[in-house]
This record gives sequence, structure tokens and C-alpha cells, in this order.
Amino acid sequence: MKNKFHWLLTVVGSGLLIMGIVIELTQPKEIITAFIRPDLVSIGVLFSGVILAFIGFTEILDAKRKTKLQQIEENDERNIKMNEYAKSKAFDFMSSLFGIGLLLLVIFGYMNKVSFFFIAGLYFVVQIYYLYQQAVIKKLI
Repeated sequence: MKNKFHWLLTVVGSGLLIMGIVIELTQPKEIITAFIRPDLVSIGVLFSGVILAFIGFTEILDAKRKTKLQQIEENDERNIKMNEYAKSKAFDFMSSLFGIGLLLLVIFGYMNKVSFFFIAGLYFVVQIYYLYQQAVIKKLI
């Protein structure tokens, strides 16, 4: 199942990559009239495609290269706990940096109101989901 998802990521990423190239070369009128900065549309689509294709492709290669011993070790309970602990520390660090970075962008005037409230809203949704998951886990324990 995971391998199908990684193939899907690779295909979608490649499609976005091709679409970004087509948008850059043709510059359709719909894009020019719909976006304030039409020159950044192709860059965003290209970047998204490269990232998705890269993630999918590297995961596929990683899964093919794993030996049976590596797969057993990956599913070991200690390694799973270490991975979860590392992810929780990374989440804490990311939450702090994201809030500080958002604040600095606003203070220095690099962000408009719409972008600020959209990104701040996403930040709060993630924090609320974190609190929800924490409550669910406490009920299980």
C-alpha cells in the first residue's frame, strides 16, 4: 500500500513538473489575468512537482534497497519509539520556529494581512489538532 502511495506521489510530482514547464513556456491568458504575480505561478508549480517527485522517488528507491534484516530492525519497538520521540521534538522545534518566523515576517513588513491570517489560521489548526491528539492518547492510557 505504501509503495502505491509513493508511486502516486512520483507521478503527481512529475505531472506538476511538466505542467509548470508548459505554463512557463506558454503563459496562458487565464493565468495572467487570474493571478497578481503570474510569473511566480510556474515557479510554484515546478517547485511543488520537484518536491513531490523527489519524495516519492527516494522512498521507492529506499524500499527496494532494504534487506530483510533492515526491515525487521525498522519495525523493532525501540526504533519506533526513538522515531516517535525525534518527531515530537522536531514538532516542538518547528512550532516555535514557525511562530517566530511568522512574527518576524509581519514585523519587517514582508507579509500582507491575508497571508498572515491564513498562515496563522493553519498554525492554530495544527496546534488544536495536537491538543486533540494529546487528549485522545491520555484517554487511552
